[in-house]
Amino acid sequence: MKIGGLMGKPAVATAQVALGAVREVREDASVRRPVYVCGRTDPAQRVLHALLAGGGDPDAAQAFALRRLRDDDARALRKAAVVVYAAEVSETLDTDTRSDLDAAGLSRRPLVALLEGIDVPGAALIEAARTRGLAPDAVIPAKRGTSFPADELLRAVADQAGSAGPQLAARLPALRPHVVERLIAVASRRNGVVAATVFVPGADMAVLTAVELRLVLQIAACHGQELSADRLLELAGVFGAGLGLRTVARELLDVVPVAGWVVKGAVAYSGTRAIGRAAAEYFEHGAAADVSRLRSRAASFRSA
Repeated sequence: MKIGGLMGKPAVATAQVALGAVREVREDASVRRPVYVCGRTDPAQRVLHALLAGGGDPDAAQAFALRRLRDDDARALRKAAVVVYAAEVSETLDTDTRSDLDAAGLSRRPLVALLEGIDVPGAALIEAARTRGLAPDAVIPAKRGTSFPADELLRAVADQAGSAGPQLAARLPALRPHVVERLIAVASRRNGVVAATVFVPGADMAVLTAVELRLVLQIAACHGQELSADRLLELAGVFGAGLGLRTVARELLDVVPVAGWVVKGAVAYSGTRAIGRAAAEYFEHGAAADVSRLRSRAASFRSA
């Protein structure tokens, strides 16, 4: 989101910010890339089962090349939002598995690896994390014969999905809560940093609002909801609570002007997180979001 220019223009029309957020999130949601699952048949089928749980769309999570990968598979894998490679390993990586991971890395797509062993394959995890494009926290261990680590796998896929997360979440209900949680965490951290580092009163308002607008619209997209400017009117109550928290933070700055900047960042963080939670509840249950808890939190800051 191009919000840098808003820093010096706190009075920019909210309608422009809103329409920009709608347009951006709608464009992201319109690009429908699947999760491709490749590797050994048995663990790959368990990965697919976890992704498709709860009535997931088979087009959104597909088996790809349940065999040894070749370098020329990279081109086809580039059509994926995320590539999940699943393998059966011993304590260390065998040559074939290492070659498969290298081939998957050539796709330059976000990559998750599930490594299943009779025991937790410690050394194999470390070796796998050296694969190009494979983050250490995207390497998931699985111990054969015990419960499948579905939550850890889904969380890793959500973390790697990036802007493709909402469109995947809309089609894969099992993935949805993990994508929503990631969106809330990212937006909350961003607003906490902005609020704590912008020292001109009011200059951060447009930025914070833009991040919150985008967050709520992304959560709507996770639930397959229509994205439009009219939809924003329905969500006005959620934003009202967040703005109340920011008003409290500005009042605190008058009392403790130095430490207040830290408080302001914390309030922006918790306010954005609360907005995300309320939006998630709204879309999940199809009922009006309960913002009374957010206003109660604002009141508690006033009385602190």
